[in-house]
Amino acid sequence: MRPTVLLIDENVAVTEIVQALLARNGYAVEVRRSGAGVMDLLVDKPIDVIVSDLRTSGDGYELAKTIRSDPATADIPLVYLTSRTSLEDEFEAYLSGADAFITKPFRARDLLATIDNVLNRKPMNTSSGRLAVVQDVARVLACIDDERHRLMRQAMKQAGFELDFEADLARAFSRIDRERFHLLVCDITKDPGAVKDVREFVSHFALAIPVVFLHGKDAPPRVPANDPQFAAVRVPATPGEVAAVVRKAIVEFGGLP
Repeated sequence: MRPTVLLIDENVAVTEIVQALLARNGYAVEVRRSGAGVMDLLVDKPIDVIVSDLRTSGDGYELAKTIRSDPATADIPLVYLTSRTSLEDEFEAYLSGADAFITKPFRARDLLATIDNVLNRKPMNTSSGRLAVVQDVARVLACIDDERHRLMRQAMKQAGFELDFEADLARAFSRIDRERFHLLVCDITKDPGAVKDVREFVSHFALAIPVVFLHGKDAPPRVPANDPQFAAVRVPATPGEVAAVVRKAIVEFGGLP
């Protein structure tokens, strides 16, 4: 059975993004716009973890205190996901009974790791739940068909980067949610509409990951001009050409690790 997350946030756009993120990573999600009726819900339906915005329906701290004061709900993990960024807010959140405190904007993998940790009662690396990841070599995720695997292997060998593959774009998004990659390669020769899906995905969480699109002669990607987050390689191409574009995209967007 999938763990169930209760998501409490009055911002419709935020709840839709987070709900989609959690759903594709194996969670069932209940959504509430305010704290009204939450205690009744917690009694009537099994909830494994609560993710709540402090702004929701008055004093979010009071909701945490109420949850912690009721023996029937006291053990449910509670994560605050909030735009409040002061140390006083974070301190008060933990005093009220929160298990973790994450500020907006946030990285998808940080929220997922935090939920995993509180469900398994693992200690957080930092009080705010932001996880440090050390990489010695850039990691590239290629969402491409099997026929282009050889090209990408040769290109990334020349570039000196680690490479992993996914054939399905949704699974690639799920891995980027949870893992640290420095670049995504997406083949749009058969599905030019994937450009829109990729742009929406990276914009939802302001993901700092460059994308290289492989495209055919008559279907270059429609992306903003002079945007360092997006680059393109027309195929067929040589491994050296692909390696050069990938290295340039990583360097220009954020630098090699």
